[in-house]
Amino acid sequence: MNFEKRFRERRWARFGHRRVVAALISLVSLAGVMVSPVSAAIHSNSSSANVKTCRTANGIRVTNADICKGLAFYKGKTMTFVDIGSIGGPFYDPGVALQPLIKQYLGVTLNITPYPIGNSIPGQDALARALPDGLTIGMLNPLNDIQDILTNVPGINFNPARMAYLVQNGPNASPIIAGANSGYSNFGQLFTASKAGTLKMLTQNTGTLNTIQRTWMGVLGLHPQYIAGYASLGAEVQGLVRGDGPMGLFDLSLACGLLQQGKAVVLATSIVPPVGTNCRKYLTNVPTLKQTLSKYPPASKAQQTQRSTLLSLFAVTGNPTVTQTSVAAYKVNTLR
Repeated sequence: MNFEKRFRERRWARFGHRRVVAALISLVSLAGVMVSPVSAAIHSNSSSANVKTCRTANGIRVTNADICKGLAFYKGKTMTFVDIGSIGGPFYDPGVALQPLIKQYLGVTLNITPYPIGNSIPGQDALARALPDGLTIGMLNPLNDIQDILTNVPGINFNPARMAYLVQNGPNASPIIAGANSGYSNFGQLFTASKAGTLKMLTQNTGTLNTIQRTWMGVLGLHPQYIAGYASLGAEVQGLVRGDGPMGLFDLSLACGLLQQGKAVVLATSIVPPVGTNCRKYLTNVPTLKQTLSKYPPASKAQQTQRSTLLSLFAVTGNPTVTQTSVAAYKVNTLR
């Protein structure tokens, strides 16, 4: 498939939602297609007597000459993980999780550089234009990027299909949380408030969570008054604490602190994250996205179409980790 052509021009504005979903699936599929052959190569044993044998920093034996060359390059180096969002947000936590793992495997020190402004755009641009020496990695925000293109909003200044894809994570847990003093304690109250015309929700004007939130509410036939305009998810959290509005959809990493401090309650969640995830316990007894759509089925054909779109969008809300175009193949293979 010609991924490069798909991202070349701003003609996305003429695409309908089904084409957006198809494009998203194509993009994240690209990450999987590019990673899997390398993963197999790393773990395979070669019968050639000329293949160099080496070990990772934590002692794993490697019999792939390409990877051995990469391990020799990375040993003792310092790398940068570009956090394209706020500290503590969905693009920051993966970098923190990678720090000890990448040190164990590659023997490098991984520093995190955040770009908390511009709804991930400046961070992605900085990631793309970094020196292609294999020492800078970071995550992309595909759903937000495509939304910007579709709505003719200035966005990233590079072709994401040309990046070197390393790995793809799964969907994030994103709970709808309400302030502890908001008067909301369960998801059903949203329907009562919507009928009364008093439902209010915090959000941003663009972004992955904004897209999911607005589509989710639309499928359910809810009509909130959106309080928008926040420059970042972190600023939106501060707005909830200030009392700008009673609730919003947040990434769990940002909501976790409020839940632990008793400043917020969970009304619903996109998914329940894996065991071991911080603050998972707050999400185990509330309805998930799929459960809400099942309990409150779409009333119209348009809502049914939106439901399919929403589930497809959510299925590809994971974010790929990439490095720059033109990074040497042996370095890309080692990072994978």
